[in-house]
Amino acid sequence: MIWSRTLSSIDSMNPALVQLLHVPVLHWLASPGLATISLRGRRSGKFFRFPVGYHDQRDAVAVFVSDATGSQWWRNFQSSWPATLRVRGRSREMIGDVLEPGSPEFANRVGGFFARAAFIPRMFGVEFDPAVGLSHEQMKALGERAAVVRFRVVQS
Repeated sequence: MIWSRTLSSIDSMNPALVQLLHVPVLHWLASPGLATISLRGRRSGKFFRFPVGYHDQRDAVAVFVSDATGSQWWRNFQSSWPATLRVRGRSREMIGDVLEPGSPEFANRVGGFFARAAFIPRMFGVEFDPAVGLSHEQMKALGERAAVVRFRVVQS
């Protein structure tokens, strides 16, 4: 599939992207679509930092995990878990949780992500019309191989 080859290529650039996103005068080159997430593993206690594609949707930042079957990090958020997201050059302490595939919020967040750029849904083999949204079949297929982690700002 196109999306797995694309993701493999992107993964090899992760260390450079993290560095770029943390340089104050250069982060703007990648910030419109990429953020870094920093978290401590729920079971391992290890610290992780890597780039993620995001969509800032006013009430939350949605991270679309495109290869959920081949990726482990998002499972930390199957119940609420803290992380730091660096979005557009600014760090935010947030709480993340995985959205239920097939739920209206899952469809809304993925639809918002897909509407950002026409190439994004194509990476997943999805024909997407923002005026129509995701069909039941598309949501089912995406739920089998993708996940959405919703991050909300920590209330002090």
